[in-house]
Amino acid sequence: MTTRTFGLMALTACGLLAVTLAAVAQNPPREEPDVKLPASVEIARQRQATVADAYLLVARLARTQGRIDAETDVDGMAFEELRALLLEQGLVDGSWTFDPAAGLERDTLAYIGASYLDIKPGLLTSIFGKTRRYSYREMQHRRLMVQGQPRQVVSGSELLSVLTRIAAEFDRREGPTLQDDQG
Repeated sequence: MTTRTFGLMALTACGLLAVTLAAVAQNPPREEPDVKLPASVEIARQRQATVADAYLLVARLARTQGRIDAETDVDGMAFEELRALLLEQGLVDGSWTFDPAAGLERDTLAYIGASYLDIKPGLLTSIFGKTRRYSYREMQHRRLMVQGQPRQVVSGSELLSVLTRIAAEFDRREGPTLQDDQG
């Protein structure tokens, strides 16, 4: 499969998720204890997304878009394994020691997103290194994140919304490949 095909599949999946979320919002949650909802729907319903939620969804996105091996079982990984995988990809900072259950702050999500999109820092940040603050400002400037306080904890639906925009931007940048034009 080509990169463009993976991108279209990712956008279709995000669209289906949006339709599912709209339907779920109109219907109250079921009282049946044995009903297991997809993890993305459960995360979307959360008032506060956690660091563990972000790591899992970013790893899923990276797998979908071919940045990591498609056979990698990210859903079965423990938090530390996800952290190591994202660290290997350069998507998280090695100095971070977040509690997996801690609320995900906007600037942390911005840093992960800017790293995923390989957004290059400006002159000063190239000297001092990429920071969460710089990343948040840059992601706002590129309209990939909404205005707000950098240290504010994001909701589950905001996390999914930002990752959807990141996926679309990544796919837009990849564009048609030589294989697409020949095949």
